[in-house]
Amino acid sequence: MQKMIVKLFILLFILTSLSCYANRSGSWFLSNKNKRIYKTSSCNLDKPFPQMVMIPFFKSSSQIIPNCNTYPKHQTAMALMIFYHHWIEYFGDEDLKVKNMLEQVMITWDTKKRTAKRSYNLYGESKEGRDVTGITLTNTTIWVWEGYFHKISESSLMHELVHLALRARNGHGDRDHEGNRFEGWTRLHSELIYEAKETLRSFDI
Repeated sequence: MQKMIVKLFILLFILTSLSCYANRSGSWFLSNKNKRIYKTSSCNLDKPFPQMVMIPFFKSSSQIIPNCNTYPKHQTAMALMIFYHHWIEYFGDEDLKVKNMLEQVMITWDTKKRTAKRSYNLYGESKEGRDVTGITLTNTTIWVWEGYFHKISESSLMHELVHLALRARNGHGDRDHEGNRFEGWTRLHSELIYEAKETLRSFDI
């Protein structure tokens, strides 16, 4: 019972802070104008996979899912809310570029990792043929492995959203992360990911 109360408190705090920020910026965030679409856009076991499902509260955002368990749309919506909450706490979003990106994002979930021709670790070291758990494809589309223990918190969703946010703010996602080849990603972005994942874990997502 105590854990449930804590979760509800965290949720109310996140929703309140997002609403207050939206009011200051002059634009409503987390509106549900497409409520009818959100209700009808659901996973259907009678249809072939992968399927595209709209993410509620985020205008035209969507996810392509390999099965009905990866992931329920309300969990993905919560993950996006948590990411944005932490982003505005760290970096703000006065021009709403990150908000607008989130309202157009398309997430493709996968049950298997991929092998990249070349990728960078957190410290900017490049390597060929490394297994990866997430890829930023365009300014609004990402591919994400389902994560360890089948939890969004144990996937690289928060990581890929930082790449998208940097693209929205700076024009590029800084693919070498905390390395020196590209600018944008700092230790604060890595801290944001850690804290956002901890928040997701508190909801058992």
